[in-house]
Amino acid sequence: MLEKGKISAFQMGLMMYPTVLASGFLVLPTITAQFAQNDLWLTGILAALTGLVTVYTVTRLHELYPGQTVVQYSEQILGKIPGKVIGLAYITYNLHATGGVTRQYAEFVTGNFLYKTPLLIIMGSLILLSAIAVRGGVETLARSTVIFLPAFIFPVFFLLLLLPDLDVKAIFPVLNHGVTPVIKGSFSMMGWMNELFLMTFLLPSVTDPEKGRKWGYISMITITLFLTYSSLIALFLLGPNLGSRVYPILIAFRYVSVGSFLENLESLLLAMWVIGNFLQVGIFLYAATLSFAQCFQLADYRPIVFPLALLSLIIGIWDVPNFPVFGLLVRSAVPFHILSTYLLIPLLLLAVASLRKRKTSRKEG
Repeated sequence: MLEKGKISAFQMGLMMYPTVLASGFLVLPTITAQFAQNDLWLTGILAALTGLVTVYTVTRLHELYPGQTVVQYSEQILGKIPGKVIGLAYITYNLHATGGVTRQYAEFVTGNFLYKTPLLIIMGSLILLSAIAVRGGVETLARSTVIFLPAFIFPVFFLLLLLPDLDVKAIFPVLNHGVTPVIKGSFSMMGWMNELFLMTFLLPSVTDPEKGRKWGYISMITITLFLTYSSLIALFLLGPNLGSRVYPILIAFRYVSVGSFLENLESLLLAMWVIGNFLQVGIFLYAATLSFAQCFQLADYRPIVFPLALLSLIIGIWDVPNFPVFGLLVRSAVPFHILSTYLLIPLLLLAVASLRKRKTSRKEG
């Protein structure tokens, strides 16, 4: 077994929280509002249904093939060559995701805080820290999450100080344009929610895997509530046209002011952004390195952590020419890439595995 570290199902559930939310809570209100406008808060309901399917699929596959990740049981389900192709697909996507999240993190920091700092420095520092954590193993990632997660969650409650300035009437009229805009807006949130499938790389290290589904569902519910909360705050503060704002949550943090002693709270948002992206990049990089090691049957994944981290850094810099193009990809292509990689492929694997199990049961009967 490549990973000898052990974590609990509770720790795995906590690790999923920043994995989905770190980049999602900042950009999803804008993306969903561009389609659903004042109904953006309803997109979380459809996304939650997708999350339920994702969690069930990944935990059911682990029940059928305990102690294995998707890269390993793909070969058992589909055969060696198709399984290797799927393994390569997960390596490629996880590397691109690592680079993409790092690029998004750096664009936000340079565009709003460290204006003169080179993009390469900000990206390199984040991915280096994440690579060090990944090299320490899954236990290091889990403990980092337990330590830093409160600092990721707590600042959001400062947005409640905006209550006197919020206009709850902005939520009306509900479904004025029908359900189609809500469905269109939900695709992006569905994509983010499908990242719960990364549990497949953590479940083999879980000491109580029978609780994996429960904590996966709890993570999905809390993530949905968090995203709905941030979307409603942005809607009530900025109105249904918040889709024209790049970072509505940043505007909300800057708007908070209590007397003359509590201001400039965007520094708290920056702290959330740094902590959340450190944890998220760590999970994606861990998934990429573990996928690579399992696909090519290496004895240990740790020697390839830094080379793959460097490769993902190069991908993050060269894959997208500028921020407008990156924003277009996040709104259009990325959700469908996530849906196909983290939902459609696993559903196909589960369907084939279930048919094979049923056929085997009939023969034995």
